[in-house]
Amino acid sequence: MNGPAVAGRGAHGGVDTAMRWDRIAAVAGLLYVALIVATFFTPETPDSGASAQELATSLTENRAGHQLSLLLGFLAGIAFLVFLAGLWSRFRRYEGVGGMMAGLFGLAGAAFAATILVSEGLYLTLVQAAETADASVLPTLATLDYWVGIGTVPAGIAMMIGATGAILSTHALPAWLGYLSGLIAVLLMLTLGAVFETDEETVLVAIGGFGGFLLFMVWALATSVMLLTRSTHREHAVA
Repeated sequence: MNGPAVAGRGAHGGVDTAMRWDRIAAVAGLLYVALIVATFFTPETPDSGASAQELATSLTENRAGHQLSLLLGFLAGIAFLVFLAGLWSRFRRYEGVGGMMAGLFGLAGAAFAATILVSEGLYLTLVQAAETADASVLPTLATLDYWVGIGTVPAGIAMMIGATGAILSTHALPAWLGYLSGLIAVLLMLTLGAVFETDEETVLVAIGGFGGFLLFMVWALATSVMLLTRSTHREHAVA
């Protein structure tokens, strides 16, 4: 299948609308990557292995930086959801209304984003609690924040499997993006080894988590560029 399976009721109107959604998704994807990169220059989430006093001191001294990190993270979450919706729309156009891979990508992506927002909510609680709550609760909150973050992995794997299937079966995007999303899924699977470990700094978590995250950012950036490039050329509807 080399073109959209469903393009809308009007040949020109449907294609024009699809191109508009692709451009919006592309801009959202680029904004998402930019916001995530910006968080690299804010204070890191405190180590969950730190003592209550160390956590309280770090969070209090860098409160403004942590608040900025949270704001950037929440804005990135909004941008990602727009990117997700736009990319799901494209996959669905190419795969057809009943396509499973597009549906898997959309559902898993929504679960992935929701779990990240839960982690961000715990991070916000941690920052606020540093000044208003008993310091003894901080290690628990930091640990919850970390392991809820690990909980995003299953949804992330399913999302990348959906992207791989949709791209390679429909050519909605270049095939190499499909292979890259498959590689990301494999790397993230390594992170699941964390369920057998008590130490959060295991090799599997480090390689799978960092490698998968880094490649995902590359994938999101490249996908956004491809969407923006392809949206400048009119795609012909296929009945």
